[in-house]
Amino acid sequence: MNMHVKPMSLIVVMTLVGSPALAQQQTPIRASIERAVAAAAAEQAPGAGTASPSGQKGTLFWTGLALGIAGVTTSALGLTALRTDNTSTGNAPAGTYQACVAQRDSNPIYASNQCGVLKGKNLKLLWGGVAISGVGAVLMVSGMNTSAELSPGSIGLFRHWRF
Repeated sequence: MNMHVKPMSLIVVMTLVGSPALAQQQTPIRASIERAVAAAAAEQAPGAGTASPSGQKGTLFWTGLALGIAGVTTSALGLTALRTDNTSTGNAPAGTYQACVAQRDSNPIYASNQCGVLKGKNLKLLWGGVAISGVGAVLMVSGMNTSAELSPGSIGLFRHWRF
């Protein structure tokens, strides 16, 4: 059993020593990344103090998209999984959910009541998500060469083309 340990140890040592040496080799992907970084640095060198407007616009678009998705997700959670038991849903009177739970817990006949469907919307999550989505939409519109115009009864989105 001791004879198998030495060759295995040698293989492990060679692997650990050889890995860093192999990692230092220039791969085609690493070389192309370095060329792209050098080209981007050379492109920004004349105006090093200024950020490119198109890069900033793209960043605003993607940030807005992420905020929009987060807002929609928050609103959906407020309407589904994270409903509140402080209110009742739909046209039900205010204490319907609490009455259902009290009845279910006190009387064995009603032990199978499904009271979860009576939970109300979590309005804080719902409107918070709507606000976050609105901010995301504004960032997306300002991140493209687009402007929005609000008027009574309509919303106009205008795309600006530059030649």
